[in-house]
Amino acid sequence: MATKATEDTSDELRAELNALRSDLAALVDTVKEMGREGADSALHAAKDAVDDAKKRLKMTAAEARERGEAAAGDVEALVTRHPIGAIFAALGIGFILGKVGH
Repeated sequence: MATKATEDTSDELRAELNALRSDLAALVDTVKEMGREGADSALHAAKDAVDDAKKRLKMTAAEARERGEAAAGDVEALVTRHPIGAIFAALGIGFILGKVGH
């Protein structure tokens, strides 16, 4: 009888151990999937941030180009209206830069 009870207990323990192994394998799979989803989410967020930064950089570059073109147009108009003053201004700036450069 003691042997039969021991065998029954051993069988129950084996069954519980197998169920525990299955539960543990399912848990590992769940954790792996959560890790993949988290990594995918982080990667997606990083890509979105890079795309946003590219858009802002393009807009800033376009604005800088427009401002530069406007400033060049303003300078050209000023030189056209006041050519002698522009020559003296250029000479003065050249002189100052020459002194600072030495």
